[in-house]
Amino acid sequence: MRKKPQQARSRQLVDALIEATSKVIAQRGLDGTTTPAIAEAAGVSVGSLYQYFDGKDALITALLDKLVTDLARLLDLQADTAASMSLRDMVRSAIQLTLAFMRSNEGLYLELARNWHRLPVDHVADTLQGHILERSRLYFLQHQLEYPIRDLPVRLFIAYNSTLFTLMRLMSQEGGGVNPEAVVECLVDMITGLLEQGVAAPAPAL
Repeated sequence: MRKKPQQARSRQLVDALIEATSKVIAQRGLDGTTTPAIAEAAGVSVGSLYQYFDGKDALITALLDKLVTDLARLLDLQADTAASMSLRDMVRSAIQLTLAFMRSNEGLYLELARNWHRLPVDHVADTLQGHILERSRLYFLQHQLEYPIRDLPVRLFIAYNSTLFTLMRLMSQEGGGVNPEAVVECLVDMITGLLEQGVAAPAPAL
């Protein structure tokens, strides 16, 4: 972003440009998205767009940041309910929520998933990873008697990255003959198995 919006009107303009970016990508695809099309969809001039963004790539980066913030907010809303769930149900709920989010917004996320290897996703993945790992640690603090897991940060790191890659591949190949529900259940089996294998054995009685 070239300059940060200071006043409410400027912030509204930036928000409108990011929202317009999402609409144009959903309608035209990533390759058909241009800065003039985004400016037109936002109802502003291209010159106004360039006051805040260097171009299409900067707008897409801002859009991805917004998407990860929206997904993190949804996961936060689920957190209170998740605290009372079993490990398996909590994992399934989080994966299903993420997958439903990726399928929403009129094909936008599907188009992004198809092109994820071309997008600046490292920052997004790192941000979401930090959020999910923190939420997971809170869950295991609340359930530390049931799940005193060894090497928890390592196991959560593996679980998160395996799941993210699998869901991105699933979305990018949607309709390719793989049953999404079966993928979710296999991920649940894999993650709960990985975490439960780390449950420390009780100390021997003296």
